[in-house]
Amino acid sequence: MDFKALLLLMFISGSCTLRGPPVINGTLAESVTVHLQYDQADEDYTKTWCKVIYGLCVNITDTAGYVNNLYLGRVSITDDKSTRTISITLHQLKKEDAGQYLCGILLSQLNYATFEVELKILEASPTSAPNPMSTNLNTELSPKQMKWNFVFLVVVLYLSSKLLAAVIIFCVLLNKHRVNGETAKSD
Repeated sequence: MDFKALLLLMFISGSCTLRGPPVINGTLAESVTVHLQYDQADEDYTKTWCKVIYGLCVNITDTAGYVNNLYLGRVSITDDKSTRTISITLHQLKKEDAGQYLCGILLSQLNYATFEVELKILEASPTSAPNPMSTNLNTELSPKQMKWNFVFLVVVLYLSSKLLAAVIIFCVLLNKHRVNGETAKSD
């Protein structure tokens, strides 16, 4: 997957067509699976799973067959089109696996629909039985989450427009400077 596309995954988020648990718990040295549902219109798109590290989304795996070398043998992703469910499993959990993840649907080269999931790693207790991670597939975004998704999108669009305007102004001024420099040389 293109590095620019991974950066855009953080900044260009389409309307969230993914549904699932916003937080999942996993036990150290065991496995955890997260199930996310998507809309029928998104069946044919590539689904991705990445970890947010210092504001960047580092791709871990996708349904096109990519697996990050650091996760070989520890991660799997399946896309059950009959139930429109993406299942991502992380095996042999480490403390470093805790954190924010994004599941994305690549709608076009520059547009992702994303859903954020926080993975918490719990210490295994000697008396605890393995915890099969069952999740409610019909989890909807709360109004508060939808509000903050919208606010984030508006802020990103506003800042992007300001950056675009600055780049255009810079290019115009640079071109004007070059034209003035060529005119001065020809005199």
